[in-house]
Amino acid sequence: MQRFHSLYKTRFRLTMIAAVSLLSTSAFAQKNVISSNQVWIQSYHEGRISEKWNVLLDGGFRWRDGFDNKSAYIIRGAMGYSLSSKLRVSGGLAYLGVYEREKIVRHEYRPHQEILHKSAWGKVKFSNRLRIEERFFKDEVLDAATVDFNFRFRYALMVSIPVANLSTKDPTRKMLLNIGNEIFLNAGKEVTDRVFDQNRLVFSPTLQWSENLSISLTYNSQYASTVVPDNFLQSRVYWLQIRHNLDFRDVSKK
Repeated sequence: MQRFHSLYKTRFRLTMIAAVSLLSTSAFAQKNVISSNQVWIQSYHEGRISEKWNVLLDGGFRWRDGFDNKSAYIIRGAMGYSLSSKLRVSGGLAYLGVYEREKIVRHEYRPHQEILHKSAWGKVKFSNRLRIEERFFKDEVLDAATVDFNFRFRYALMVSIPVANLSTKDPTRKMLLNIGNEIFLNAGKEVTDRVFDQNRLVFSPTLQWSENLSISLTYNSQYASTVVPDNFLQSRVYWLQIRHNLDFRDVSKK
């Protein structure tokens, strides 16, 4: 009975990924869709400072049209607290700088709160993440006192499938295939016709070199709304992700 329940949950999660992706694609099939290519590089770091507390830090840079035009950069930090081995809550702050013609034209300050749940069915691992962001925007071309604001809700479902073991001596060294979908929705009194923000469907072959280091070459098929009604941006994003875990706990107390 327990095995049947686990299998049911697995199929439900995979169905949700497919459904969200299908709905996102079909919703914009009849719209004016502009295509673009982007390259992202991002580094994620997680430092454990106690049995319950973690420090989370990531930063990245983005280009449009290959490496021809700068798009944006992001820096984000947070503190996480583990309620259990499967459930973590966190809160933090991000800063995003947006480029236009090699100059920063928009600043975004982004506090956020997050809940992350991890589970497994056999060797296949799942993660569900809900993040709420409070986004403050300031444009260089506008009055310095003008700041726009909205909420954004992000839900991500990821599946990690082991493909091959790469070492007989180190069982953590392996190839993985990570597949997932993340949908972004805007909210707030200033949001009138752009409730949908974007959707990311990702395929991510990953080299897990050790328990503390992994490198992913990710393809992100991203649909995003624009300031022009019925105009959407479809981006093919090639995304290098590096993840590094550190442990700052006193070894004698482990």
